[in-house]
Amino acid sequence: MKLRAISIAIRGLVRPNFPKLLLIMKLTTLMLIVGLLHVSAKGIGQITIDESNVPVKKVLRSIEKQSGYHFFYDADQLKDQRIDVKVANATLAETLAQCFKNIPFTYSVLEKNVVIKQQATLAAERNNAAIMYADFHGTVRDEAGLPLPGVTVTNKSTKKAVTTDVTGMYHLSAQKGDVLVFSFVGYNTREITVADQATVDVSLTISVSKLNDVVVVGYGTTQRKDLTGAVATVSGKDIEDIPFTTFDNALAGKVAGVSVSKSDGSPGGAVRIRVRGSSSFLGGNDPLYVIDGVPLQATSNFQATGYDIKSPNANLANGANVLLNSSLSTSFVDGLNSLGGLNPDDIESITILKDASSTAIYGSKAANGVVLITTKKGKKNQKPQVNASYYSTVNSAVLPHLLNAEQFKTAYTQAAQNTAKNYTSAGATVPANVNKVLNSPSTFFGTANTNWPKLITQNAMSSNAEISVQGGSNSSSYFNSLSFNSTPGVVRSTGYQRIAGKINLVNDINSKFRIGTNLLLGYTGQDIGSNAYGQATLARPDYAPYDANGNYTDFSGIDPAQPSRIVNPLSLLNVYNYAKTFTLLGSLTASYDITSDLQFKSTVSTNVQMYNQRNYTPSYIGARGINGYSVTNGIGSNQTSTATKWLVENTLSYNKTFNPENNLNLVAGTSYESDKFSSFGAVGQGYPNDDVLTSLSSAVTPQSVNGLSPTIPQSYLLSFYVRANYSYLDKYILTFTGRADGSSKFGPDNKFGYFPSGGAAWRISQESFLKDVKWIDDIKIRGSYGLTGTQNIGDQMYRTLYSPSAYNGSSVLIPTQLGNSEVKWESTLQADGGIDISLFKGRLVATIDYYNKQTNNDLLSIPIASNTSYSTLLTNVGGLKNTGWEFALQGDIIRTKDFKWNAGFNITFDKSLVTKLDPDVSLAQIGNLSGVELANTTLIQGKPLGLITGLTETGIIRDQAQLDAYKTALGPYKNYFREVAIGGPMFKLLPNAGGYDYNTVIGHGAPKYWGGMNQSFSYKNFNLQLNFTYSVGGQLLWADHVASVEFYAPTNTSTSVLNAYTPDNTNASLPQLTIGAGYYKSTLDVFSSSFLTLRSLRLNYTFDKARWAQRVGFKNFGLFATATNVFTITKYPGNDPEISDDPYSLAGGYIDVSNYPTIRTYSLGIKAGF
Repeated sequence: MKLRAISIAIRGLVRPNFPKLLLIMKLTTLMLIVGLLHVSAKGIGQITIDESNVPVKKVLRSIEKQSGYHFFYDADQLKDQRIDVKVANATLAETLAQCFKNIPFTYSVLEKNVVIKQQATLAAERNNAAIMYADFHGTVRDEAGLPLPGVTVTNKSTKKAVTTDVTGMYHLSAQKGDVLVFSFVGYNTREITVADQATVDVSLTISVSKLNDVVVVGYGTTQRKDLTGAVATVSGKDIEDIPFTTFDNALAGKVAGVSVSKSDGSPGGAVRIRVRGSSSFLGGNDPLYVIDGVPLQATSNFQATGYDIKSPNANLANGANVLLNSSLSTSFVDGLNSLGGLNPDDIESITILKDASSTAIYGSKAANGVVLITTKKGKKNQKPQVNASYYSTVNSAVLPHLLNAEQFKTAYTQAAQNTAKNYTSAGATVPANVNKVLNSPSTFFGTANTNWPKLITQNAMSSNAEISVQGGSNSSSYFNSLSFNSTPGVVRSTGYQRIAGKINLVNDINSKFRIGTNLLLGYTGQDIGSNAYGQATLARPDYAPYDANGNYTDFSGIDPAQPSRIVNPLSLLNVYNYAKTFTLLGSLTASYDITSDLQFKSTVSTNVQMYNQRNYTPSYIGARGINGYSVTNGIGSNQTSTATKWLVENTLSYNKTFNPENNLNLVAGTSYESDKFSSFGAVGQGYPNDDVLTSLSSAVTPQSVNGLSPTIPQSYLLSFYVRANYSYLDKYILTFTGRADGSSKFGPDNKFGYFPSGGAAWRISQESFLKDVKWIDDIKIRGSYGLTGTQNIGDQMYRTLYSPSAYNGSSVLIPTQLGNSEVKWESTLQADGGIDISLFKGRLVATIDYYNKQTNNDLLSIPIASNTSYSTLLTNVGGLKNTGWEFALQGDIIRTKDFKWNAGFNITFDKSLVTKLDPDVSLAQIGNLSGVELANTTLIQGKPLGLITGLTETGIIRDQAQLDAYKTALGPYKNYFREVAIGGPMFKLLPNAGGYDYNTVIGHGAPKYWGGMNQSFSYKNFNLQLNFTYSVGGQLLWADHVASVEFYAPTNTSTSVLNAYTPDNTNASLPQLTIGAGYYKSTLDVFSSSFLTLRSLRLNYTFDKARWAQRVGFKNFGLFATATNVFTITKYPGNDPEISDDPYSLAGGYIDVSNYPTIRTYSLGIKAGF
């Protein structure tokens, strides 16, 4: 029944046009379930017996059948013994306790055997010092009395080991005199000698310094005290059970120097992550992700198929290229998150490498930082443990404040009156559309009062379920998991689904040789929608959703003289726009201990991403067109792509302590990587009717068909790397790292890039003058300097390329790309200095860092002579610099047996600067700014990133004297703005070579500082976690506000226009309303984006040793409630000051385009262990 239910659930999610995915997911699910059933049958062994006055031997036989344990006893001694037993789903220990509580016998458990003896016999054997093993158990707690899960308990004599469960409990076979070792990362190890007691409870104390924790670094691990670079770690426990569909959302506010912002609020939507700012103008500013040792460059499968993602400056909206591409990064406004297939609850830890000393070993991929993700694994000598969780979430939209119908009519009529007056004063003819509003209001305005955003949004109920099983024997360990997430969007016809599976197996072939395999499988499906929400924020509230015939109201033909520029939002809900991604991330690793100090490791891994997106737009949507085509009897498109990456790595690791004073750690290796990308894209239109709008085969007119099916990979990367770490006296530490990368993306003279770095650290606390200061645990001063790079450009960019075509009946080659053999690596030189402090036995930990990050050879395009048949040439002509300070503080403020308060705070000051910008860059010049405009940001040499340009409003014309003076100042430009009238705005004039210009820098998007605050409160079994994020000093251009006082079309707008200038409101903050005056970006549309938000809240209760839970078979049980985006304190008038438009992952993007509403969520869930 369970197998059938899961199969049905999967079939419901996977569309029939994805059969391969269906087969793969079914097989994967079957493998996981078979594994779970096998482990369950073999190891869980819950016992149910209901017997009265029966022989003991009968009960023992029943226990053997249900548990797999074998009993040894003297049959004659037990033949007359009768007992009463009544247990349900009990453990072996609970059942045996029931059996022998009223008879003079005792028992001992040794592995899978139970030995039964008379009490007198046992006493005699003890007196004779006979060997007898028993089941010892107990609870491990911290200094505050809270249970510690995951503690390793080892019997030194038998070498057997177990780990404590979530309640801190353990069971282990031992005999009197054995030594039990209790060890846990971050705590001091304890050894306890077993005496006569059966229960051994232990309290562990935090180690002298948390700087001794083991930290994952590139190609290995090290102790935190030995780090010379800037490294931060986030525990998987800090992000689990929070209802973010992707883990990157949960990183916000957790780490200094790492900014996390949302591109939009859509479920599964992309997240913009920056580590110490941006390093490239043209994109690829996301960090490198390394999941269990396998590197993964985050990509986005962009839905707007009219753009070639590899060349983000070339708008190919006329259908020249409808193919999808995975070469750029995740931060698109409506991007799909390629990391969405990873289940956040499968993550053990996340380590973020920020400076050159820690990242240089990844060479050409490390300029933007490295995020190392370690997923959960099983442990040796651990009994099978099954964990399951489920939570359900209510998602609600935070809607904007828009005009209702009466307010809209009043505002638009007022705008028409002002416009007519302005035209008449200038002696010009009043436009017909303005006269229509004034002369025929009953015809122009509708009678409805429609709240369009409310009409197309909903309170959505999402769910998340997952199950995992882990354990191990003396020589192997395993961890398997399966999870399912379904998140309907708050905008109707949008949503997100994810199925994720993980298989991890590690096996010791012998004492020196071991192999391991790790497999991550992910499926994501996303109903993308068709911007119904964006249209709903513009739709006129006086229009009804349906006309008199019950059809969707057609907005396009109501006022031909002034089209509304929008489509009925309800009709857009019928657009089929669904994208599916299947991700396979797998690796096979073999390692061999050549000596006790020298290890060889070889890994083969693959990363496969299959993507498919189908879009079918009905004929009644409107005539504006999609992807550059007119919607004639419906239009459909289909894009598929497959990206395959293979990686082979071989490393040698050497770790030797020559004497107590000298330690040397060496890592050297080589890697070979290949990338292959294939794709297909097609567009068709002219469907006979909307009923057959389900496939391209029904389209009468094919518009475009493109494909790419290479037989060999398009790019290769060959690398050699080395890292040496030397420690002297455990206080002087040196690190050297070097990497050489050879890439096929560059010409013969620039194929190889070399990326060295060095770091040094001084543990000043180990010096004699501080070593005896008891309240100082550790103080380390460190510094690093090194070079990293970027090769995030298209394949074969250095080659001149041609495309076959036909001309006058002949086959010809058309030039498509002018090669530049001089194109080379973007290189980033970074210096870092920092100090790590631990005080009061780890109760107060602080980190301070200063960084200087200079990127040279940034890629941009420069113009070339038109007679070459090309317009631009990609070359290294730019420069970009980031400097900043990072501060992080973590403290255990209160730590008692029943109450614990832990708090964290981090703040980052980051400043960017464009250090070099070739004046010939072929992008639109912005007036007299001597800069270039790149997508939605302006670059000016000597200025920071994130500039917002437009007009500077100097005030409102409030009387005739001001009007006359302004007209005089305008001179020949007085007719440039039609609203030059009392009540209109005044703009600052800037002299230039041609007379005057109005464009200037009107805002700075980047914040001055930002960070996070984390609070954790524990009282007995309750735990409350709060995660705050904040940003101060930034600005946003609110796109919806740009045309708010100048109605370029009869569309709805914000209620802020109610404070526009009128003769009765001369002290207004906004100019008078007008129609069709043209709209300009100005200081009126730029607002502070400073905010403080409670990003997430989590309340958890754990049932510690609850008898009812143990009776039903739970080893642990807990309840939790969470909420996200609980509240935001801000002066920003738009929806969300954190959301910004950042297409192509460029440096910049501080524009709020209101693509999707902000989501607030509330969740309830349960967790249980068996």
